[in-house]
Amino acid sequence: MQIKARHELLSSLNPISIADIVLLLLIFFLLTSTYVLEPGIRVKLPASTSAEVVSKKEIVVTITKEGELFLGDKKVGLPEFATLLEAELKESEQKLIIIRTDKEVEVDRLVRIMDLSRSAGGEKFFIATRRAE
Repeated sequence: MQIKARHELLSSLNPISIADIVLLLLIFFLLTSTYVLEPGIRVKLPASTSAEVVSKKEIVVTITKEGELFLGDKKVGLPEFATLLEAELKESEQKLIIIRTDKEVEVDRLVRIMDLSRSAGGEKFFIATRRAE
């Protein structure tokens, strides 16, 4: 007795399988991509050709063009800045501070903030820049 093999050609793809594959790819890319979270404070960062991405847990200090001072996303005044920063630095292992300042802020103000940050316990300082085009 001879057995015949039936081979039928599939003329269409199963749309449910394609949807499953697309969903799995979407989940994969969402889980493997990294997100850089920056506070919603608008500053025009100075340009740099050697800008690098820092992905460590850091403390962000922002100085706006108007001279407002932010610790993370919370607006603080100059008198209480050092005490709030000191409390943040006690919880931090790296003692790393990233300073985001508008390019129009006076250097004197920036240096004053860096001095206060160092006296509060900051050891490493990075000035945030944007990559030059």
